[in-house]
Amino acid sequence: MSDWIAQHFLHPSYVLPWGVALASVPIIVHLINRLRYRRVRFAAMEFLLRSQQRNRRRLMIEQLLLLLLRIAIVAGLLVLISRLVLDPSALWAFRGGKSHHVVLLDDSGSMRDRWGETSAFKEGLAIVRRLAAEGARRPGTQQCTLILLSQPDQPMFQKRDVNNAFVVELENAFERLECKHQSLDLVTGVEAAAKLMAQDAATIRHLHIVSDFRAKDWRDRPALRAAFLAASKTGASIDLAKTVGESHDNLAITDLGGEVRTAAVGVPLRLSATVHNFGSKVAQNVRLGILADGTLLARSVEIDRLEANQEIRRDIDVTFKKPGKHTVEIQLPDDSLPADNRRVAGVEINIANPVLIIDGHDENDDGSYVSMALAAEPSITGYSTRIAGPDFLRHGSLDPFRCIYMLNVPQLPADAVEILSDYVRRGGGLVWFLGDVVNTSFYNETLYPAGGLFPVRLGRIPKQAVRADETSLAPDLTITNNPIFSVYQGQTNPFIDAVRIKTWFPVADDWVRDDNQRKDPVSTIAFLPGHEPFAFERKVGKGHVAAFLSSAGPKWNDWSLNPSVVVFHLELVKHLAREDQTLQRKIVGEPIQVSFDPAEFLETVEITAPDANGKRVTRLTATRPAASEKPAAETPPVAGTVGPRKGAKPHSDTAVRVSATYPETDRPGMYVVRLFKDQSAAPQERWIAYNVPADESDLKMATNAEILARLTSDVHVQIHEPGQTQWIEGHSTAQEARTLLLFFLAAALVAEQLFAHRLSYHPTHAGSPA
Repeated sequence: MSDWIAQHFLHPSYVLPWGVALASVPIIVHLINRLRYRRVRFAAMEFLLRSQQRNRRRLMIEQLLLLLLRIAIVAGLLVLISRLVLDPSALWAFRGGKSHHVVLLDDSGSMRDRWGETSAFKEGLAIVRRLAAEGARRPGTQQCTLILLSQPDQPMFQKRDVNNAFVVELENAFERLECKHQSLDLVTGVEAAAKLMAQDAATIRHLHIVSDFRAKDWRDRPALRAAFLAASKTGASIDLAKTVGESHDNLAITDLGGEVRTAAVGVPLRLSATVHNFGSKVAQNVRLGILADGTLLARSVEIDRLEANQEIRRDIDVTFKKPGKHTVEIQLPDDSLPADNRRVAGVEINIANPVLIIDGHDENDDGSYVSMALAAEPSITGYSTRIAGPDFLRHGSLDPFRCIYMLNVPQLPADAVEILSDYVRRGGGLVWFLGDVVNTSFYNETLYPAGGLFPVRLGRIPKQAVRADETSLAPDLTITNNPIFSVYQGQTNPFIDAVRIKTWFPVADDWVRDDNQRKDPVSTIAFLPGHEPFAFERKVGKGHVAAFLSSAGPKWNDWSLNPSVVVFHLELVKHLAREDQTLQRKIVGEPIQVSFDPAEFLETVEITAPDANGKRVTRLTATRPAASEKPAAETPPVAGTVGPRKGAKPHSDTAVRVSATYPETDRPGMYVVRLFKDQSAAPQERWIAYNVPADESDLKMATNAEILARLTSDVHVQIHEPGQTQWIEGHSTAQEARTLLLFFLAAALVAEQLFAHRLSYHPTHAGSPA
């Protein structure tokens, strides 16, 4: 009974025992009135008594109704003072009794949405403050658990008694609390809250979800529906407190990339920036600012018009005059969500990008044509070349080379094939051109099966073109929409039509020519007349392989004499160049994990991270994982780290590694990881660019109808609009009951007066009975 009273009255202490005592007053008065006179029977009254007996039942009923009316009036006044709430599910959050309030506070990136002097996150903190302040008015009766969506398994406060001391501690914590930049999952937060409430034996439980409730989080997701159902089954009331009243327009830079693998000193580096309009209005005259190494460049990129819910790409050229690692940042003017108006990328600028050319012919004719195309002027193209024979694969290091050309190579020893395969699988690019000394049996039996180092099976002998009309302008090559052939795309670059292929190796007769039927990773990217396959590409490990079935020199075709051959080879190397030496890009929140051999570096790992005040340096000690632990997903090792460090003790087990993890990567910007060979040597550095997730830029809000539609009929929630605090302060839900009670009391008082007048004695005139 006491639990029911606590759930239906805002002031349950007024009901028991004082309410019952007051309700008994009319009964006591009634009984006293009946006992007030001593009955004396006399003859003159006999007639009246017989008349009274005939009307006694009616009079008793009327008197009983009058008594019940008076009791109801007292009870109504009591209920009005105690503030009855008709709908317990919409009851004020602090309604008495021992209650546990679990608050799930959304601190994802979209909560940084700002307007005026406030933001969605500030409004969320204000709601939590109001909850705590109201609970502190009833010390000893309320408990609070505060869960941040970014750390659902580690509550910020857990089952703390709500009092003035807690309010002060909460305020101190909020002064240091920052909203994250990450994309967070509401499902994990609701699941964590449901699990915690299921373990709680409190009589009354409440779940308050404080969020901006973006539409992207409330799309049809069975996991979200199941999480809310689990929370509802704990018996808790569920409040959804909105922190944002309307969707705000927002522009965001969602991507910044380009072919940075072959960036070189003095050569314009072309990057592409993608700008998305997440708003409902057309954006006009948008200006993109460009920063190189933190310095704003004099030029900018203009976007005249960007339609709502559309995106556009713009190319940006940046030139660096010094080798080494550099940063490029693109900026938009600030709007409602400033975090996504900036995007950063790291680039490694080389003096020149080395390319290895293995020429299988003694005269190196084909190799010279490729070398002239790539490195006739390294300061302009950004490439340097080295021409060597096949033996170089066995005796030289392949690590420095961005790409390797294999030109008219007859065959390779087994160890050279293994070295070449390892180079490609680690991210290297490999290009094949054939010729008159190629041993097709070696290619088919060794290179083709060896993990696809050569992408197709070849016919036994070369094939020569037969043209009925030598004057025909019909092209020999038909190309696909592949980045390698970007120079030939469009009507303004018809150079490919002039290329003539005289001799080539056909594919084997039993090799399936249809890419869709083979279902392998090989793509045919160019064809000869009759739709005969001519050029191919495939991915091997982290690297790429391309193969052309004719020569790189003019013996079998005139492609090397075509005016566009220089740009073709530049685009070919740019597309295939090794990726394992490029600077990483990550999304905020992804941890930095470093793993290395302790024979190469000291165990100290230094990480420089962006900070509100500039930079923050953290030193970690790498340790060996426990025997039961699996090695962590490793951040690629620092480039150029070969050989043991000076003074290091040799390790018999070369597989032993140490690792360190740095989880504090919420702030976007450039993170620098340093490994040390010894205390005096310069550290080896890795740069990692962190940016905000694009999905947090979509600020469209879910409507109440959309939210309710995503929940099952068994889940009952109360949705509270921004600025509405009645559900905390208890006004709106009690107002409905108060109005009804006032009408009831007015009607009861009128009825009581009518009955009282009817049952009382009223003379018709002075000295005469009625």
